[in-house]
Amino acid sequence: MMNTNSAKDTTIVLETKHLDVHVPGRSLINDLNWQVKKGERWCLIGRNGAGKSTLLRIIAGVQANTSAGEINWLGQALTTYKSEELAKVRAYAEQFPVGGVGLRAIDIVIAAQWPWHLDASTGSEQAQAALRACDVAHLANAQWQTLSGGERQRVSLAACFAQHTQAILLDEPTSHLDIGHQVTLLNTLVQQSNACDQTMIASMHDIGLIQRGFTHALLLMNDGSYLAGSLSEVINPINLERSLGHPISTAQTASGQTIYIPA
Repeated sequence: MMNTNSAKDTTIVLETKHLDVHVPGRSLINDLNWQVKKGERWCLIGRNGAGKSTLLRIIAGVQANTSAGEINWLGQALTTYKSEELAKVRAYAEQFPVGGVGLRAIDIVIAAQWPWHLDASTGSEQAQAALRACDVAHLANAQWQTLSGGERQRVSLAACFAQHTQAILLDEPTSHLDIGHQVTLLNTLVQQSNACDQTMIASMHDIGLIQRGFTHALLLMNDGSYLAGSLSEVINPINLERSLGHPISTAQTASGQTIYIPA
């Protein structure tokens, strides 16, 4: 699955047109016109309740959109996909992953491969590789209910990797992880994306990690508006303050990387 093309692939993987996102009694996002291309890594940023998780569930097809607008995956309307077809296009990891009682970590990952109808040997081999990539191979036979929140998060990500989809949608993938595993996770996401031109969309709260793993950002504002574009276009202290409702400062790491921190 290595990408051998030197030219940038401009295939539009996901597109929303005039998409409104509402919850009962409140409008979250208005008229979202958004294109996500192959190999791009988007972070969704906004305050609690801004609509990040709701938007992810709607574009993933796990929550019906009761408002106006279109969602297209690879040029095809989301509503026309059969479950098996959509499962081959995008993988989705929720913020608080749930697994069945008695299932082992490797069972969770193998179950995620169902659309591809792999034989047992191939499925197990790919599942083990995904667990290794997320630093949880040593937990392959551990039962789900014995795992910590961070371990469940990494197993859930391994399940996404094992599906070999064109896009991965992640809801707060670093929220339960210690700093070491946060950095390792983002490095793994970047490597996976670069190797396979895999598109990634993740909601994030830790703005200090934005520059480490992402190429683009969608900033959700408190009034239903948004900013979307490359990091250089939309990520700066002024825009982050508008989105998050708190002053933001910048700092430089020893390696010269710019990071964003609360002022």
